Amino acid sequence: MKPENFKMALAATLAALTTATASPSFAHATAQHDGHAVVLGERKFPYPYKAMLAISSDADSETLRKFNLVHEFINTNINTPLGKGLGLDFSDSFFMYNGTNMPGYVDIGQKPMTDEMSWYRGVSDQWFDAAAINHYIHVGWIDTMHTFGDFSMVDTHETKFSRALARRAIAQLNACGDHLMVWTDHGNQSNVDNFGDYGNGSFYSYQQGANPWSPYYHTDLAVPYGIHFVWPDTHSDQFGMSSMIYPLQLPDGRRVWGFWRYTSAGQSPSGAQEWNWTPYHLDEQLSQAHLDALVRNQDYSIIAQHLCGTTYPGVLPRSAVDALERLAQYYREGKILVTRTSRLLVYNVSQQYVSYSVTYSGGQAIVHVWSIRDPVLGTHVPTIDEIRGLTFYTTDPQRTVIEIGDVPVPENLIQDNPTDGYAPSVEIEWWPADTNNYAVSSP
Repeated sequence: MKPENFKMALAATLAALTTATASPSFAHATAQHDGHAVVLGERKFPYPYKAMLAISSDADSETLRKFNLVHEFINTNINTPLGKGLGLDFSDSFFMYNGTNMPGYVDIGQKPMTDEMSWYRGVSDQWFDAAAINHYIHVGWIDTMHTFGDFSMVDTHETKFSRALARRAIAQLNACGDHLMVWTDHGNQSNVDNFGDYGNGSFYSYQQGANPWSPYYHTDLAVPYGIHFVWPDTHSDQFGMSSMIYPLQLPDGRRVWGFWRYTSAGQSPSGAQEWNWTPYHLDEQLSQAHLDALVRNQDYSIIAQHLCGTTYPGVLPRSAVDALERLAQYYREGKILVTRTSRLLVYNVSQQYVSYSVTYSGGQAIVHVWSIRDPVLGTHVPTIDEIRGLTFYTTDPQRTVIEIGDVPVPENLIQDNPTDGYAPSVEIEWWPADTNNYAVSSP
């Protein structure tokens, strides 16, 4: 069995093992408990949505100009050169270092690859776009480390990465209060800090980040820092999945969550992957057929992209703008909850592994959320932020209470929902929409 198929099968098995038993029908429960609220089970997604989607965009060819234009269009409601802002919750990735010697330009005006957006200039300790990146992490426009940097080299046997660079990067992020939990592998074999697929065939032997006997070892630093979710440079042509996560044990014995991204349209007749993760193919990724199927199957989806990968003055081609406007319409219609990658992944774990019980008193139903039985990171009592969006069907939302253990969730975070055709529901409110324009310019 191919590694990706094994991982998919394992994820499906774990999902099946944690699926709640069938709830009693609404009518039956009402008849048995007339005058009393009765909890009927967990709703998969926050009301009214039937699916959840994140765009996971890699930092390749990113510049501050392109980053700002893309985020002003996707995240805000202002008028932009690409059209009126869509008001979607989208968060990006970034590089700490720029250690590439690839030819070509990174932006208009024949900007060289040395101007690619990164915290440090090159691999030095001199800040480059650090102030902007730090700001965007704090306001939520960046939530993913696209490895420690762009180390792609023309000669793939060379690299500028070192363990010392990893140590400096993590110390700097900690000093700035920049707490990130998502990592995506990047680039060619010069990117030896990659680590997600080491051991899955000879090609991935270059990935040395989790090899404790390698001079490029760093997961003893990165995982304790807070990296909990890893995309391991694994292709997938499956647009929607019942769960995006699977357990991933690293060569050093540490455990993290692996996650899937939709990266390709399958294989060509010659067996090559037909990658469709550029803006030129965004309309194919976010096609009406894909979005309809996602809603119909009540699935998750994480789209891999390179939204700053062009050198257009407007960054995104017209077809990509149309695709994003189509996605925004599904969001506005209450069909697909569009959110940042980190929020989708945290919710996926909580939704899949929440442990709760229900007690009844004085006509009220009390949902006690006891823990998240996380098989990778450990069972723990969740914070409010970990369980935002958890939703429970009930015969009477106004007489249904949600508690963490025996402590009620604050009333201002509780949302009562009308029926979705099955039953009404009560939920811990999802994250509030934030359409502020956080764009900053170079100092």
